[in-house]
Amino acid sequence: MEWAGKRVFVTGGAGFIGSHLSAQLLSLGAHVTVIDDLSAGDMERVPNGVSIIEGCITDSASLSNGMQGCDAIFHLAAIASVPLCEADPAWSDKVNLQASLEIISTANCPVIFASSAAIYGEPVEIPITENHPITPVGYYGHQKAAIDATICSLGSQSTPASALRFFNVYGAGQDPSSQYSGVLSIFIERASTGGHITIFGDGEQTRDFIHVSDVVQALLLVGSSLLDDGVSSPAHASAFNICTGSPVTLNEVVEVISSQVGREVTVAYEDGRDGDIKHSSGDSTKLQSTFDWRPETSLTDGLSSLISQSN
Repeated sequence: MEWAGKRVFVTGGAGFIGSHLSAQLLSLGAHVTVIDDLSAGDMERVPNGVSIIEGCITDSASLSNGMQGCDAIFHLAAIASVPLCEADPAWSDKVNLQASLEIISTANCPVIFASSAAIYGEPVEIPITENHPITPVGYYGHQKAAIDATICSLGSQSTPASALRFFNVYGAGQDPSSQYSGVLSIFIERASTGGHITIFGDGEQTRDFIHVSDVVQALLLVGSSLLDDGVSSPAHASAFNICTGSPVTLNEVVEVISSQVGREVTVAYEDGRDGDIKHSSGDSTKLQSTFDWRPETSLTDGLSSLISQSN
């Protein structure tokens, strides 16, 4: 599917993933409009040539304005901070649940939803496939799971839609000073400035880190299929894990960062935090077999690129 000339609406387009997606769509010739309330996004991330609606997806008028006449919607906007969702569940419900339901129910074009591995909760088996039990912990996970389930229950008369379950996404543009940032951006910022890295627990917990460029490619492949084939697409009413399937421990991450910065990085180990999941590793076989997608950026290459950009 060629994106040239397509009108694309990206919610959360000033955020980390949204800005990368918007830039790629723009480079492919799409006409891109983003909406972002800038609670976590940064307008400086949005590339020139993108139309901007500064507002929240809870505002129906702003949402309708952005959705008007578009060919595809990438719905990435959310309160992504678990602590903020726990502190204000009513507001997170409006943003993460009610506004998302409005997008799905009123859209006249394909919707690609940013779901999350958080919907799986504490893994009962590794690696995690899309058939793993959905047992989220906390409001954020439950709200993502509700939208994910809504999409997976859609019929042939509905708007074409798909849910992509992101694991630990990293890459350029994550703000290490923000509570929304991934652990890798924080680790690199500390290592690059000579500070120590703090790890909660023994560092042997595993995570599945996926580079944002691979995430964007997955979004575009699924979006293209929905645009081409509508509800006949294998992506319609389906969910896909977006991950590498190659988990690493946080201690291994520190070793890679140390080798890249050319010196040993000091690590401070603190007590593990309540609710932290010990091991997380996804299985992206479904996406790979359906769309011939493969993660292309290794953790070493991704970290090396981030470190060079931070210096």
